[in-house]
Amino acid sequence: MKFHPKKLLSLLMAGLMLFSASACAQTNDTPKDTSATEAMTEADTDNKPDIKFKDYDCEFVITGVDDVRKWALSEEDQAGDPLEDAIFERGIRIKDHLGVTLVEKDAGDWVSYPNTILRMVQAGDDEYQLVAAHAFQGVPDLMASGAMFDFSEFEAVSMEAPYWAFDYMDALTIQDQYLIGYSDFCLANCYCIVLNKDLMDKYNLTAPYGDVTSMKWTLDRMISMASVVSEDNGDGEKNNQDTFGITGWGWTDLVAFLQSSGMKSIERDDTGLYRVTYEDNGEKLLSLLDKISGIYDSEYGYFWTPGSERDGATVEFSSGRTLLQLTTTSSVTGMRGESIRFGVLPYPMYDEQQNEYRSLSWNGNLMVPSTIKNVDMVGEVLELLAYYTAPVKTAYFEDLLGSKLAEAPEDANMLEIIWESQISDVGVIASNISDDAVGNLLYIIPNLCRDGVGTYSSFLAKRVKVANRGLENFFNPRTRN
Repeated sequence: MKFHPKKLLSLLMAGLMLFSASACAQTNDTPKDTSATEAMTEADTDNKPDIKFKDYDCEFVITGVDDVRKWALSEEDQAGDPLEDAIFERGIRIKDHLGVTLVEKDAGDWVSYPNTILRMVQAGDDEYQLVAAHAFQGVPDLMASGAMFDFSEFEAVSMEAPYWAFDYMDALTIQDQYLIGYSDFCLANCYCIVLNKDLMDKYNLTAPYGDVTSMKWTLDRMISMASVVSEDNGDGEKNNQDTFGITGWGWTDLVAFLQSSGMKSIERDDTGLYRVTYEDNGEKLLSLLDKISGIYDSEYGYFWTPGSERDGATVEFSSGRTLLQLTTTSSVTGMRGESIRFGVLPYPMYDEQQNEYRSLSWNGNLMVPSTIKNVDMVGEVLELLAYYTAPVKTAYFEDLLGSKLAEAPEDANMLEIIWESQISDVGVIASNISDDAVGNLLYIIPNLCRDGVGTYSSFLAKRVKVANRGLENFFNPRTRN
């Protein structure tokens, strides 16, 4: 998905206009009749949904995983936090536009919620209209169950509008059905890199913002920058008390280099079946493995990896002992209270020929039960949830950065690039099938960094056929047992 550097300002202005309109609506005690609401000032954009003001006079129930449902609602008594306020205002706008009240209900934890949804569909009930699903837990079961609604069947949903991640959704279709939705409503949680500006100044380094916008932020550029920083704490041993050029959790954080380098673990072939892609990208994958394992074993790189002697021995960004740290956008919020000046960067491209950034999404997904009774209402709410998230998105960026966007324009632009370059990988969603063969292949980079790149051929030989067979059995009804 391409990014557009000039788009950030227009999106943020649109968000601020929407937020201002909502604030005026509350201050002036706008009547609930639709004629007054329709007269409210809207952000003047080409992408404004053509949805008439209505009064469905009903609830729209959202359920799902606890850490995913946080996108959805804010209680009025939580007012005062800009992000919470923006989320609350969005709910008011939905109610004023459609006469629909957003409600949350619990369907269980991240393991049990799919069974709750499937039981509801089997009973023909319409208790939940939207499922905020986990990044992968239970998602294959829901997709293959025949119990989910196809987003392309919603007349009101404009999947190619900029507030929908169409490329993301298109990569996850089954039998040409869009069973997974993803829009700005989801508040993107993507893999990214945080930059310690204090260490950057100490080592006379230049922040690579210009490299990012000029499409020169590559893996080699990141390595050259990180390799400058390496300080032993005086004990003569490499451990988490030293200072490093780059650090991170040596697991999913390393997986994200696969997608940022223009590859995926699983993709559809010409027949529409999902297949492991590594044999098609052998030379490039081996080169990537060599580069990442080189960082992993270097004096300037430090990663705490499950099953290694460093398991749990982290380097906290707040310690000031890492120039770059691999993380996710949702984790950046925890850094805003630290004294360290930080910036945000996307994962680098493999090389300049790639010509696009790709940020692995590790977020929940939207799914709709097939038993919904009012298809038009659900589709319109989904569309407006995405569209009216513009001010929420602005507040979210400011929440991540700990400052107004105008005070950190370069980092805000980096967040926009990360947001717009988010991609999916079927390997994430399918990671638990085929006796974990798919999951092991998804984690090929951290597995081989820990165990040795020399085991590459045997690692693939043990898993690719099993994974392909499992993918075919699971996602293709013609061959499913």
